[in-house]
Amino acid sequence: MKLIENWFSERYSDNLQLSFRVSDQLLSVRTDFQRIDVFETYDFGKLLSIDGTVQLTEKDEFVYHEMITRMPYLYSDRKPENALIIGGGDGGAAGELVKLGLKSIVNVEIDGQVVEVCRKHFPSLASSFSRKNVELIIGDGIKYAEKTDRKFDMIIIDSTDPVGPAEGLFNEDFYRNISRILSDGGVVVTQSGSPFYQPKAIGLAHKGMAPAFSFVRSYTAFIPTYPSGFWSFTMAKKTPIEMREETLDPGQYFNMEIARSSFSLPEFVKKLIA
Repeated sequence: MKLIENWFSERYSDNLQLSFRVSDQLLSVRTDFQRIDVFETYDFGKLLSIDGTVQLTEKDEFVYHEMITRMPYLYSDRKPENALIIGGGDGGAAGELVKLGLKSIVNVEIDGQVVEVCRKHFPSLASSFSRKNVELIIGDGIKYAEKTDRKFDMIIIDSTDPVGPAEGLFNEDFYRNISRILSDGGVVVTQSGSPFYQPKAIGLAHKGMAPAFSFVRSYTAFIPTYPSGFWSFTMAKKTPIEMREETLDPGQYFNMEIARSSFSLPEFVKKLIA
């Protein structure tokens, strides 16, 4: 008798998808904002999906979370003491900032059910929300940036792709508000998608950031479970994007060589953001 196999697939186009063989579907829920699914996969452990796209897996989440936090940490003009995370409801970015020794971290996540799902299924990440120096706010990050009077040394936009609730996180008005609450010498970074399969995202990031910041640069990382495995982040500052004289211990992906070389871009990516 033939065994029935279960698969989760993220479709990149009408002709291409990445599939994970799964042993179980642990959760499926539709919130006011999006659909959340959690699968137990054979090769990557638990997998979190939002609206059919892979957000993280237990096996390779460290790449994304190290690169969206440690890079801006080193490229801030001075050692950051506080940070704002918009999105990041899994807690992974907040956890990395805790490791880096920041005194104060504000995390604004629009969908509280993302946090609850991750507390249950990804407790090693979501445990960061229990730290005394992490303030979790369930609310709209766009409105928070518009209304707050607080200043931040680092601002991390840890969002989903620029559709649905995350669409407003890629436009000029949002980044002008981000610029207003960024401290002198501070740095902002956003995930900006796969340059190969999602060229719109990296273009939108540059288009949104450029009017509000004097310096904008993109860098990349290898994340196996994201489209093409080739992922981009875009960083902006009011001052030149130069690495501070500080050495960080290696992570699981990040090291000082990566910190220096990740801004080297293939020619087709340079053309996307020219």
